[in-house]
Amino acid sequence: MNETKTVAVWGDSVMRGVVYNEEKDRYALLSETSADAASRRLGLTLVNRARMGCTVTKGLSILKKDLQAGVGGAAALIEFGGNDCDYDWAQVAAAPEADHQPKTPLALFTAQLREMVRLVREKGILPVMMTLPPIDAQRYFRFFTRNGLNKENILRWLGDVQHIYRWHERYNAAVVQVAEECGVPLAGVREAFLCERRIGDLLCADGIHPNRQGHALIETVLEKFGLTVGARAGLAFPAC
Repeated sequence: MNETKTVAVWGDSVMRGVVYNEEKDRYALLSETSADAASRRLGLTLVNRARMGCTVTKGLSILKKDLQAGVGGAAALIEFGGNDCDYDWAQVAAAPEADHQPKTPLALFTAQLREMVRLVREKGILPVMMTLPPIDAQRYFRFFTRNGLNKENILRWLGDVQHIYRWHERYNAAVVQVAEECGVPLAGVREAFLCERRIGDLLCADGIHPNRQGHALIETVLEKFGLTVGARAGLAFPAC
């Protein structure tokens, strides 16, 4: 394998190419992910280590094992946050007055992203990151309460449905912060979605996964971004 032409990806269902099939009420994988397609068009080989449902904690564990096993390349795309900011909604519905924590608290999320960047650089691999595709809070709320969770209790805890979007935005801001402070190239996926007039047309019925059209947009962003940014691989980066 030509390491100078290889890109590795560690992430969640976005980079795994997961879409929700509303007719069958189940998730499925695209035949070609946005990262695969962008890499192919750039003449690169992709090693895709993204996993559905993966948080940054699980991703860090996978990353460490992979690096020890020699997985790598010229660059590594790191993509996490969508699962990290999520809550156990059944617990929220059962106890709306309790103090509930997301799957990955924000401070830990930020720290583990930094650790991933550090580990990748130690192996001489260029880390790159991407902003998170936005979510549709109303659609997601309808989706995760569709099987009978107490909506009133969840809303009492949330304050309003759009808090789901705002909380997700905080994790995106953390991604931007780590990229800026660590000097990591950052692909503007979220920005591309927000430029669209009908973001809902880019998302699955669950409100959180990009659909085929959304993945096509991500592919375009990654292709233009250039997954490797190879000319920067030899530059010094700020310590993290």
